[in-house]
Amino acid sequence: MKTEFIRQYNRSWLVYTKVVSAFDAEAWLHTGRKGYNPGRLAFHMLQSVKFYLSDKEALLYGLGKSFDVDPWKIADEDVPTQEQILALMEVMKAKTEQWLAALDYSAKNLAFPWAGETMLGVVIFTLDHHLWHLGELSSLLNESKHGEIGDLYIVD
Repeated sequence: MKTEFIRQYNRSWLVYTKVVSAFDAEAWLHTGRKGYNPGRLAFHMLQSVKFYLSDKEALLYGLGKSFDVDPWKIADEDVPTQEQILALMEVMKAKTEQWLAALDYSAKNLAFPWAGETMLGVVIFTLDHHLWHLGELSSLLNESKHGEIGDLYIVD
């Protein structure tokens, strides 16, 4: 089961990489509504994964900027660039794979009651949450390209 979850998570990371990479610089901060833009959403996605992994390690991006900020309230110049998101993505992908490989899926979930009674529920909820936002990010990409994007889904 662990191998299958690692495989499915890795597939989502591949699609996430393709979608983030497909935005142009202007669209990264200016597509969307009321500050709900690709840069902020992509940042939130990484923060959410870190949250559900219960990872307490301090992460930085850019010139010493903290990973643990509210992405919806920071100034545009503090929103991570696509390159910074891609670098952070590699860190969080590795952490996720380690988490999935080491986790006792049948252990009681004490931290996230909305995700289920066991850690398997947290694994599924985290993937579901990530995929929900990946859909939103894909929609923003489609908006930024005026519907002229190809299929970015990656098949093994």
